[in-house]
Amino acid sequence: MKKLRLIHFAFLILVVFNFQTASAQFPKIPKISNPSQPKPQPTQTDSAQPTTGSDSKSDNATKSVPTEAAINKPSIQITLRTHRQYYRNGQADEETWSWSPRITYRVIGPIPAGGQLAVEFTLPSGKPWLTFNCDTKETKAGFWWETECGVNSADVKDEQASTETGEAGFKITLKNELEGTNKTLFAGKFDVEKFHVGVVDLPKFKNNFSYYVNYDWNLPIGYIYGYDNMDAKVGYPSSETEARFSFVAWFKGDPKNIDYGQYVAYLYYQGKVVADSAGGDKFGSTGCQITNAASYESPNTYCRRRFTVNATVWDKQPQYHTQDFPMYKNPGEYEIKVLENGKLARTAKFTMGPNGRLVETGIGPQNNLGTGRIVVPVQVLGDQDGQWNRNAYKTNAFFMNPLSGFNVP
Repeated sequence: MKKLRLIHFAFLILVVFNFQTASAQFPKIPKISNPSQPKPQPTQTDSAQPTTGSDSKSDNATKSVPTEAAINKPSIQITLRTHRQYYRNGQADEETWSWSPRITYRVIGPIPAGGQLAVEFTLPSGKPWLTFNCDTKETKAGFWWETECGVNSADVKDEQASTETGEAGFKITLKNELEGTNKTLFAGKFDVEKFHVGVVDLPKFKNNFSYYVNYDWNLPIGYIYGYDNMDAKVGYPSSETEARFSFVAWFKGDPKNIDYGQYVAYLYYQGKVVADSAGGDKFGSTGCQITNAASYESPNTYCRRRFTVNATVWDKQPQYHTQDFPMYKNPGEYEIKVLENGKLARTAKFTMGPNGRLVETGIGPQNNLGTGRIVVPVQVLGDQDGQWNRNAYKTNAFFMNPLSGFNVP
C-alpha cells in the first residue's frame, strides 16, 4: 500500500513537470484590440489642408501650430473686372468703362465655429466702398482655408463700379458673433492702373479703358521649397516620400508669351548644371500657378511660374530616382538660372544645409508672411518683361507692406 502511494506521488510529480515544460513552449497570445474602437485618424477635408507635413524632413513647412487665424500673404490675389459702362448720377454712360475688385486668399486656422470672413474695400479717394462676406468654414489650428470674394459677376452691380485709379485699399476681417469678436487679419493697398482698349481714335471710345492691378513689386521676389504642404494645391498634397526642388518667380508680359513662351530653369552647384526643368526622359516641369490679367489682353499680364527640377531636397526612396540630383548629399551654395525664350531672364542664389534642409533666409518668418516657402531675392535680367518699376518692391510689396531685410542684387 505504501509502495502504491509512492508510485502515485511520483506520477503526480511527472505530470506537473511535463505541464510546466509544455506551457513554457507556447507562444504568448497577443492582446486583441476591440474592433469597435477604430484607431484615431487625422481629420482633414479636401478644402482644408494642413500647414505642416507629417515627415520630419519637411524642410520648409511651418512647425508651430498657430493659436489665432492668420493670412498666408503670398496667397492674396486681387484682380479687377472691367464693366463696359459707368453710372454717373444714376445714369448709365455706355461710353465709359469702370471696374470692381475680386480677391482670393488663404487663412491659416484656427477659424472657430461661427466665424465669418469678410473683405472691405475703399476707393483710391479713401471713400468706403464695397464689403464682401466670403465663404467661411470652421478650420482647426494648423490647417488652412482658401476663399474668394467678388468673383461672380453678380457680386457687384454695374451701378457700384468705379473709374478711380491709384491706390485702393482693402481689409480682411474675421468676425464671430458667438464670441463677440471682430479682428482685422490683414490690411493693405493695391495700385489700380488702366490702358485704352481698341485702335479707333474717336470720342465715342476715348473712355474705353481696361483696368488692372500693378504687380511690378512681385518680380524680384522668389520662393524655393521642397516639401510644401502649406501652399500645395487643394486635393494635391505634396509627396511624403521625396521632396523635389521647386523655384517660383513672377513674370510679366504679353499673355501669348506668358502662355506659350519657352521657360526652362537650370540648377547650378559648384559652377556646373546638375538639374533642370526641361523634362523629357527625366523629371521636370513648369507652368503658371496664378495668372493676374486684365479683362482685355495687354503686356500688363503677370504669371507666378513654378519650376520643378530633377533634384531632391530629401528622398526616402533614392533607388527609384536615379536621374535626380541628391541635394541632401551636396550641401552648400546653389544658383538657379532661368532662360525665357532662350535668353537669360532670372537668377537667384540660395543655400542647401547639411541636414537635408534648405537654409531659411529668415525673410518670410521675419515679415510674418505665413507661407511654407523660403523667400529669396531674384535678379530680373533682360527686357522680356517690358517696362516695369524695378523699385516697386521697396514700397509696394505685399500690398504696401514692404519686406524688412529684403534686398535685390
